[in-house]
Amino acid sequence: MLTTALLSILLLASGASDTAPAADGAAATETAKPKPKKICKNVDMTGSRIGKRQCKTKEQWEQAEYAAELSVKGAQGTTQPPQFPTGG
Repeated sequence: MLTTALLSILLLASGASDTAPAADGAAATETAKPKPKKICKNVDMTGSRIGKRQCKTKEQWEQAEYAAELSVKGAQGTTQPPQFPTGG
């Protein structure tokens, strides 16, 4: 008798959990964000007359520009070394 009651409780609990993800999945697809627009540019390759076409999002282009700027500043010696806290 106890086993039957326990099994019925488990079956009810598992049945309720099966229907919940379907509702969440439907809500997730409705609120899905659109993919960001990619911007394609022809980039000059060092040592070649033929450029290469690269497509990135606006944020990726900004990150690449920032990284290039940092590498130039680092080569010129104009960047500051990181300051680490002293331990004592």
